[in-house]
Amino acid sequence: MPLSQELLLTALHQHVSLTSEEEAAFLAICEEKTAKKKEFLLRTGEQNLYLYFVQNGCLRSFIIDQSGKEVNLEFAVERYWISDVAFHKPALLSIQALEPTQYVQINVDAFETLTQQHPVFNLFYRKLLQNGYFAFKKRMLSGMTQTAAENYRDFLLKFPDLSQRIPQYHIASYLGITPEFFSTIKSEGLDLYQQAIS
Repeated sequence: MPLSQELLLTALHQHVSLTSEEEAAFLAICEEKTAKKKEFLLRTGEQNLYLYFVQNGCLRSFIIDQSGKEVNLEFAVERYWISDVAFHKPALLSIQALEPTQYVQINVDAFETLTQQHPVFNLFYRKLLQNGYFAFKKRMLSGMTQTAAENYRDFLLKFPDLSQRIPQYHIASYLGITPEFFSTIKSEGLDLYQQAIS
């Protein structure tokens, strides 16, 4: 089995148990793709037709706020899933590669057919949505109740090596602070991270 398929099946089995027939049916609708750095997989306003799984690299989702500034919502690194909030509708956000990225895209119509043939994938998708909702709520509450340094600590706990891979202003945007303020709290957040993992 190719390593890319093994990564994908491992990610699936984190949510549901599958038979070999179900695994094969899922892999049959997966299309392996590559994206160059800064390449868009989806732009705001385009029809959203795919669910993405990152095999290697990093994708981000972001919106443009009222002042015209990009606001990062989510990063997807190895073994992460990413998409817009709804399918067959104009996208509310954009998805872009922050580094050369290998990924799998799954057409939502093919996935819908798959769920009819193998209902276990309804459970898989529901768990993906639940996990995404929980992560969003947790991040929103943390933004209200924690300091910027504590939020950076949480970022490092979730993405241990990402700060070495992407520009710092992307992290600042994700944390909801300016790059200038981020530079002042970065060392404190790193200290909190070291304490958390020691």
